Amino acid sequence: MTVLIQSLIEVEDFFYQQDEIVAAHSSLWGDFNFSLNGILEYEIAGQIYLSPPNYGLWLPPQTAHTSIALDKHITHYVCIRLHPTLCQYFAACTKTLSISPFLRQLVEEILKQKKLNPFSDSYIHLLNVLMDQLKAAPCYEHYLPQSNHVMLKPVLQHLANPALFQHSLSQILSNFAFSERHLLRLSQQELQLSLSEWRNRAKILYAITQIRQGKSVKHLAYQLGYQHSSSFIEFFKRYTEQTPAQFRDI
Repeated sequence: MTVLIQSLIEVEDFFYQQDEIVAAHSSLWGDFNFSLNGILEYEIAGQIYLSPPNYGLWLPPQTAHTSIALDKHITHYVCIRLHPTLCQYFAACTKTLSISPFLRQLVEEILKQKKLNPFSDSYIHLLNVLMDQLKAAPCYEHYLPQSNHVMLKPVLQHLANPALFQHSLSQILSNFAFSERHLLRLSQQELQLSLSEWRNRAKILYAITQIRQGKSVKHLAYQLGYQHSSSFIEFFKRYTEQTPAQFRDI
């Protein structure tokens, strides 16, 4: 693989304006797509997938997909294309992969080295490391799965509403004519996530967007229901492996 890897892996980056749409398309190669900053929304086989900076999407060969940029700022996106012979190491269906800070830095270095000399030994070495990192990345079904279930859909809409982030989960669920236990069980069945975890991820997506727009940590902490900025910073770092300040400086 070492000699030929530069012909088996292609790493490219793109820049999108808000609401810019990439029309439906597919590739004979597998695609691993993730954002260096900004959020993209994908539609794949009728399902919606979100790709924030700390999570990317694995798309097997011939997976038709369309996407739209959600961030008000320029979204810097990376596409890693894998030759079909390498796709055996990955799932045969769309998956969400976790992006570590090291993987992010690795891809940024690959993009730099590619401009200098895509045939150098250092570039080839970086591609091999990239392949190892992708194979080892934690894998999930969705980052923020959605549901059209008649009972669950309105609950998720409330949980994702920034105006309600200061309310506790129990307070929000008490507004519905179903028991909290039933809704929690339904969430596990439909989303394979607890409602508290789903809501935390919705908060993270919102926080990422707000930080990119220049909102202060103190303001965000209050808006998301935290009494102290330090608690919000800890929460943000737990999900992104970066502090809000580090994320803002990307």
